[in-house]
Amino acid sequence: MRKSAPLMTGWPTKFPVIGRLCLVGLLSLGLPFWAAAQNNGNNANTGSSGARVSIESFGEAFTSALVAPAEQTRVFIYRATQGFSQLPVNIYLNGQYHASLLRGGYTEFCTAPGAVSVKLALDDASRLHLSKQDSGQRMTMQAGQSMFLRVDESALPALGLQNILQSQAQSDMSGTRRQIHTISRAKAALNCGEPAKLAPPPVAAAPKPAVPREYALETDALFEFGKAEIRASGYNAIESLVQRLRQDFTSVERIRVVGYTDAIGSNAFNKKLSQERADVVARQITARNVKPIMGIDAEGRGPIELAKTGCKNAPTPENKLCHAPNRRVMVVITGARR
Repeated sequence: MRKSAPLMTGWPTKFPVIGRLCLVGLLSLGLPFWAAAQNNGNNANTGSSGARVSIESFGEAFTSALVAPAEQTRVFIYRATQGFSQLPVNIYLNGQYHASLLRGGYTEFCTAPGAVSVKLALDDASRLHLSKQDSGQRMTMQAGQSMFLRVDESALPALGLQNILQSQAQSDMSGTRRQIHTISRAKAALNCGEPAKLAPPPVAAAPKPAVPREYALETDALFEFGKAEIRASGYNAIESLVQRLRQDFTSVERIRVVGYTDAIGSNAFNKKLSQERADVVARQITARNVKPIMGIDAEGRGPIELAKTGCKNAPTPENKLCHAPNRRVMVVITGARR
């Protein structure tokens, strides 16, 4: 009786069974990525029965980005529709597979705040998917914010990620579609919570009401007795006043300069002298680039409204010293205080 010949399986009879299984596994692992890259759309594989199995590579088109959840970061990673390579780009988050982007594809996920390592690998199937062991770019995620990362293919085969402003990313992603042909196994990629409610725009603080404030200048430091010509020391006194004004007010609405004299001499002379002194002080303030909204006024009141009473009016040194508080210039500032 003749022995029948052994069935041919297509494998060398001496090829170890374990080796065959490993090779089959590797081929099956790389096939979906190669097939997706070749078709860049709806892929079809024919089974032994002749039926065609469709694998959808892309989902819905990108329209706009939702607001990030309050306690998560919303992340978009995308490839330009006119990428340099047709091969898929694998994405690994903290060394774990997340997605394979084709040209014109994007992935969206949320993650907890903190550091996440993002590794990109082109045609990783040819490397037996070992790129996940390489270090990636360290990205710092912040709660309540969205991050848009564009795949940079300008230095192939090396890949990079570019952090893009949302306004630019919205334009870049027009025409891209969600990548859906693989399932993420990265623990860092979380389902997104409810978008954070946009805070109402801050209400502008009501401006502080204009409150007048008085500053007193002793005329003995500004002028000689009975004169309206300013002394050298008077310039320093006015400069100090202007600096104080700028520290105390954010804006100046109006300035009134009021001159007073003592009661020594005639009322007419003192009225004229007080007006001249007020005019001098007003001009010195204006010369220092102080420009009140409603302008600056000067008024001379002479010996009325004495600050100190009981002094005699004869022009003696004792009486002049007694009347010193009455010889003054008051600067009244109206504006918004700091």
